[in-house]
Amino acid sequence: MNLSKPTDGKLPTKRVWMAGGISILGSVIANLVVYWVGRMVVNPDPGFQPLAGPGPTIFFTVAFLLVATLVYLAINAYTKQPVRIFTIVAVIVFLVGLIPDFLLFGEGVAASMGMGTATPGAVVLLILMHIVAFAITLWAFTRWAHSR
Repeated sequence: MNLSKPTDGKLPTKRVWMAGGISILGSVIANLVVYWVGRMVVNPDPGFQPLAGPGPTIFFTVAFLLVATLVYLAINAYTKQPVRIFTIVAVIVFLVGLIPDFLLFGEGVAASMGMGTATPGAVVLLILMHIVAFAITLWAFTRWAHSR
């Protein structure tokens, strides 16, 4: 097992798609585990749409990580340092993507958007799911894909 830092060179397109698949599959599985355990612990309001069932978790994880794969493909094609550039882009997107989650802590914000009632525990669960997907995705594209 090679524990040294992976290279930051360009990848074959097939390797990027494989990293995207690993990112999607790993994130969906991990987020479903977090979802089921989190539902048992925080018992979110059944009307809170993001956690109303496993469907939204699967759909949004797959959709956004497919976009992440396309972004990595573009970065890989047009830059000399895809790992560095993707990491910067991913961190910025991750932090901006947390803004709506943190806004849900406001009283009645979720209900005013037609999403049901967001308890603090449900919002923390949603944020945790974003962290899990972010970590797996960053690992898949910046570590796994570049290891030989």
